[in-house]
Amino acid sequence: MAEQVKMEGIDRISDLHDSILIHILSFLSTKEAIKTSVLSTRWRYLFDLLPNIDFDLEEDLCRKNIKSYSTDVIENYMCSVDKMLLFCNTTNVNKFGFKCWIRMIGSDRFNGWISAAVDRGVKHLDLSTSVLPSSTLPIFTCKTLVSLKLGKYFVLNVPKDVHLPNLKTLHLHSVGFLNDDSVKGLFSGCPHLEDMVTRKCDLGKIRNFHISHHLLKTLTIRYSYNSFQCWLWINAPNLTSLEYYDRLVAGYSMENLQSLTKAVINISACKTFRADATTIFKGICDVPSLVLSDTSLELLLRCEPLPVFANLIRLDLPCHLRFRYSNPLQKGLETLLSSLPALEKLEFYQEVLCSLPEEVPSCLLHKLKTIKITNFTDEKYCIGKVKYILKNGGVLEKLIIVTASHISVGKKWISKTLFASARESKPCFILII
Repeated sequence: MAEQVKMEGIDRISDLHDSILIHILSFLSTKEAIKTSVLSTRWRYLFDLLPNIDFDLEEDLCRKNIKSYSTDVIENYMCSVDKMLLFCNTTNVNKFGFKCWIRMIGSDRFNGWISAAVDRGVKHLDLSTSVLPSSTLPIFTCKTLVSLKLGKYFVLNVPKDVHLPNLKTLHLHSVGFLNDDSVKGLFSGCPHLEDMVTRKCDLGKIRNFHISHHLLKTLTIRYSYNSFQCWLWINAPNLTSLEYYDRLVAGYSMENLQSLTKAVINISACKTFRADATTIFKGICDVPSLVLSDTSLELLLRCEPLPVFANLIRLDLPCHLRFRYSNPLQKGLETLLSSLPALEKLEFYQEVLCSLPEEVPSCLLHKLKTIKITNFTDEKYCIGKVKYILKNGGVLEKLIIVTASHISVGKKWISKTLFASARESKPCFILII
């Protein structure tokens, strides 16, 4: 019994190897990991070995239910960052993340942290702060940087000697560009860039947002500000995924997008369509998979002549009820189908199919295998659309119908009606949800 009591007094955790203790610390926030230094002399400098340093002021204050940002609270927090980056002996930093929305941090101090992380070979930088750096961020010649995420009020003043040889991921949130040269310099200085995301970026100071890169694979552009006078240029021969959520800008140039496998085009609704979207759709007409918003579909149908999507296999039209109140003579999906000779899978809201074409589209006769129709009702015109599809779908394998919540007669009546309809493809499976 005495031996057992003696064994219970041993600190077994502290006897573990450094690598195991560091792994345990990695589950804590960086601020909490620093606090373990007071446990014993064994723990005093362990936090210094953490490869990932992540500070989120708002999250930490919220966790402690601290609602006021006093100078003492902020200074104490900043000292923790100093301790991790400026006064420790860490040789390598894998990631440095810093989030803070208040402007109580001097730009010199902030730049000092970034410089320290760069000197220690940082690979991943994730910075979201209201700090307004007085000079160029000291990151543009970092040879070890693999991913860079910047957010909240940064204005990118990219130097001429920018060189980020290993950067593969670039995410910009609410970032502004100083001029056109900053945009061009950024891409030319990142020879291995593969993934780029811009969200709510301010394009007011540039006239040409020129995205030209030979290795870029994924590109997402979301909701730019002050872009109405800006041209968007995309030249990316290895781009496989493009997501564009924005209003129309002054003009477009889309070149060398032959590698594109999926595109999502969600152009925001506006009162008038001053700019021409034809260049967008011509630039992506070789894509195999396409998602279009309702406004995007309207813009596409205004193109003259209508682009032919010769390789398009899958089309998704997540359009909402706006089409229900459209003029019955307005162009709809039936017009677009004539330009989709290879289409095999189609998903759409039933309102998008405005009329039934007299000449059956070749894709419906010979290619379409799966069709999903959403917001289906028991009205005669709606039933007629599905009867048309069943009658002419020569190779149709699956028809999925998602009914609207307000249908009056119920799914059983719809099922009975459709199963009794003539079918060109006898093995077609019909599922009504």
